[in-house]
Amino acid sequence: MDMKWKSSIFPIVVCILLFCTFEGFAAPITDNQSVSNEETKKEKKVWEQEPLKLEVVLKRKYLDGNIETEVNRETVWSLRDFWANYKDWNLLQQKEGRVVFQKEVDDLSPAVKENGYIGLNENNVLSIFNGKPKDSEVIKAFYQIDVEKLESFRMDQLKSGIKVDKKSTFKNVMQTFKEYASTEPVDDLVDS
Repeated sequence: MDMKWKSSIFPIVVCILLFCTFEGFAAPITDNQSVSNEETKKEKKVWEQEPLKLEVVLKRKYLDGNIETEVNRETVWSLRDFWANYKDWNLLQQKEGRVVFQKEVDDLSPAVKENGYIGLNENNVLSIFNGKPKDSEVIKAFYQIDVEKLESFRMDQLKSGIKVDKKSTFKNVMQTFKEYASTEPVDDLVDS
């Protein structure tokens, strides 16, 4: 009978020991949970701070080489929303307090639509001008033109300037005069 009593109490003792052991492990978990709750409270305090103020620079680069720059001050409450707003833009630069984006625009710039002319500069480089070619500012230079290959009416067109106010006109003129190009595209610094 002694043996029966010992064998029946053994499972009870094991259960008590396991219960005490688990009770000992449970206390640190509760402490970790309270530490975790304190960390969460600290994180919430960080998020409750003032929103991020950024200077956002938007550069639009047009077919004609013109680059328009817009500078905005933005208050950022959520970085996820901020990046989502500019998902169609390319990030060029990111510094503390300043972000620069650029977008390629498949159209002529408003300035060129209003007053753009294609002609030749003094070095016979096919260029787009802000106004008629004579005494006007070059917006972008494209190709050195072999003027000896040009028909006289084409030379006259370029001297007086070809008005470009639509994307289709711009592309047609560029395609027409590309065959007269004597060099690869000119690497001018006008669009930098």
